[in-house]
Amino acid sequence: MRLTRPPPSLTVNAASLMTATIGTNLLGLCFWAEAAHLKAPAIVGRAAATVAALTLLATVAQLNLTNVFIRLLPEAGRLSTGFIRRGYLVVIALALGVGALYVATGLSTHVLAGSLAGRVLFVLAVAVVALFALQDSILTALRLAPWVAVEDISFGASKLALLPLTVLLPLGGGIVISWVVPAGVAVVGVNLLLFRRVLPKLGSVEGTLPVRQRLLSFVAGEYAGNLCATATIQLMPLLVIWRLGAAQVGYFTLPWLISMGITGLLWNVAASFVVEVISGPGDASPMLRRILLLWGGIALAALVVCVLGAHPLLELMGPGYATHGAALLRLVGLSVPFAAVVALYSTLAWLDQRVWLLAGLQAAIGVAVLGATLALLAPLGLVAVGWANLGTQALAAAVMGPLALCRLRRGQLEPTR
Repeated sequence: MRLTRPPPSLTVNAASLMTATIGTNLLGLCFWAEAAHLKAPAIVGRAAATVAALTLLATVAQLNLTNVFIRLLPEAGRLSTGFIRRGYLVVIALALGVGALYVATGLSTHVLAGSLAGRVLFVLAVAVVALFALQDSILTALRLAPWVAVEDISFGASKLALLPLTVLLPLGGGIVISWVVPAGVAVVGVNLLLFRRVLPKLGSVEGTLPVRQRLLSFVAGEYAGNLCATATIQLMPLLVIWRLGAAQVGYFTLPWLISMGITGLLWNVAASFVVEVISGPGDASPMLRRILLLWGGIALAALVVCVLGAHPLLELMGPGYATHGAALLRLVGLSVPFAAVVALYSTLAWLDQRVWLLAGLQAAIGVAVLGATLALLAPLGLVAVGWANLGTQALAAAVMGPLALCRLRRGQLEPTR
């Protein structure tokens, strides 16, 4: 029987994930705005670079199991518990390893200053951040996206409330602690929910996972692609602090957080669509029409807010932030329609499990953005990031848009099993 309209769970889950992203990013904006009023731009910039380093290392460690869980857990049934546990063990081991390597080799010199105890805590924080990212994808894959909204908004509110209590610590350490501690609390709470209440109910549900060779290839492809995409985002503050100094990272942080939030909204919709197509029977075309409307709405809203509201938004952090960051934020808004086209093609390829193709495209985009930024930072300053991102997204959309149309014209959106 053909579906006449998208199942309610698609709308509920997409709305929940979008609420989580919007709430998290609004609270994140408030967090960095409060930090900017409490500390000098150089200290805020160092803290932002430390958080970026934590996030990048956590991404390296998690093997992009976020996308793997979303794509495979809806069909895993009783195999889910073991699959998640094995994933957690591997990610924790890798997180501790890459965190220790980052500290021991001196790569952390520009962003991490403090005692030996502080460096040890940094390594442990990498594992916490990695697990924090993974559990959202597990909740999404198990069609429990409303809990993602509860978790993420609670996390955002908690770090905002904790900031004034820790801000007296030197060198931005209090800002980072305010960010990491709520993530650790969320990891404990969500995993108690998963392993005590949710996963035991799947014990009698038959499920399947790819054979080991195919699973390893899928994980490797997802990891390679996401590592390139995430490096583009998380290396950017480190590139800015290297070429322009810590104060400029402070001015850069808010526009870049908004850019990441918009990208997160696009992928929230994509994740909900993929989970529902895999989990539910019937024709996926109505669901596709719904997510196209959602993507269009996100792109239009982001374009208007970023272009017209750049200056007043950044003035919330102070006149200097608006002066230095408004042009960058406007360019972020102009790039969003192109990013939506890229998200459409990537979602279709993700559904088809064409992960190595996606990895190649994401690598090309990452190299182009970082290379163009590096070349333009000295003559243009912060606005170089915006021009590099806009140009790369426009070129990627010109390539991926026709490919997405060809895929849609072939008809049924059956996922590759």
